[in-house]
Order: sequence, then C-alpha cells, then structure tokens
Amino acid sequence: TYDKTPLNTINRYTARASYDKETIKSIIGEAKIGHVSWVDDEGMPQCLPMLGAVEDVEGDLFLYFHGYAGGRFTKGLNEKGTRVVVTFTILDGYVLALSHYSTDLNYRSAILHGYTLPFGSLSSDSLPSTPPLESTKAEKLRNVVEGAIPGRWPHARLPTETEVNSTGLIRVLVESASAKVRAGGVKNEKKDLEDGELVKRVWTGVVPVQRTVG
Repeated sequence: TYDKTPLNTINRYTARASYDKETIKSIIGEAKIGHVSWVDDEGMPQCLPMLGAVEDVEGDLFLYFHGYAGGRFTKGLNEKGTRVVVTFTILDGYVLALSHYSTDLNYRSAILHGYTLPFGSLSSDSLPSTPPLESTKAEKLRNVVEGAIPGRWPHARLPTETEVNSTGLIRVLVESASAKVRAGGVKNEKKDLEDGELVKRVWTGVVPVQRTVG
C-alpha cells in the first residue's frame, strides 16, 4: 500500500479511493494504455498515450513503455530522473440518473507519479524465448508484449539485436500512486424522486460497458 501524501491523496469522493498496490496493478494490467505526461526541455507539457506494462520488484512498482528510439517520447524521457505522471482509466458503465447533475460513470482509474530510469542498448547476441530471463532491456520488452497479449511472446519471431536497439524503452520507478473506483447503481436526488412526472418520463439505470476481443 502506498502512503498517503499531498501528491497522491484523493480529496473528493474519498470512499472511492484506494492506495493498494494490487488494485493499482490490476487496473494497469486491464487498461493497458497509459497516458504519460511530462514537461519537456522548453517547459511545454507533453502527454502521449502509450502501451505499458507494470512490474513489482520487492514491493516497488516499475512501469515500462516502448516506442521508436528516435521518437519524441523516447528522446523526451531519455534522461534519468525525469519526473512523470501516468494515468490509466477503464470505463465500466454509464450511470444514467433522473438529472444530468446526478448522472455518473462506473470506472476504475489509477494515477502514478515517478521518475525515469532509461535502459541502454542491448549488447547480447541472443534473446531467450522462455523464462527465466536476464533483467535486460529485451526482457522488459517481452514484459510489454506479454502485458498486452498474454502468451504471445513465444509464438512469433523474436526481435533481433538491431530491432531491440531501435526500440526505445522507458522505465519509470513509481514513487506514489492512488486508484479511484466507482461501482454501483444510480443515486438520484430526493427532489427528483419526488417528481412523479420526471420519474415516469426519464429512464434510469446502469448501462454496462464491456471490451470484447475478436
């Protein structure tokens, strides 16, 4: 569990808050796409959606994002210690109430703050296809693939050293994080429930959202 700090403490709808690492990891694993934000060398805020993976190393969470080595993302985060914030969100349902004000969403979200620990180029000549793997850039690329499509790694051609070297990989050590989860039904205001005409006219309920592959 992450300690509550001014950086990660949720102040609104605190009952929805969680600082549990397992909850945060599960959101990352299901969402898969994280929005990575940082401030570039010119002081401009940047934000890019990136395919990511999470790793728990003795209680410390690390995030991994990959892209073209010469791309803006990798170039912008290729220095150790660059501060970043990453968000992951899953939409689970539309909560339709009698009023627009009371309409809500069921969702799971995670916000993580940390700093970058970039990798260098791969120097080995071969790339193992099955665990255990050395703690190298190649291993972390495998983790990204497996995080996106579990079980896919051994069923396609392994990347060459040139391909690994041309792939940028950003590693983020998470310092603090929090999750926020809303689940449940409609919460209408008393004045709306007492309005008989409104209750008859307006349908209310939860419309679930599911992601289907295939």
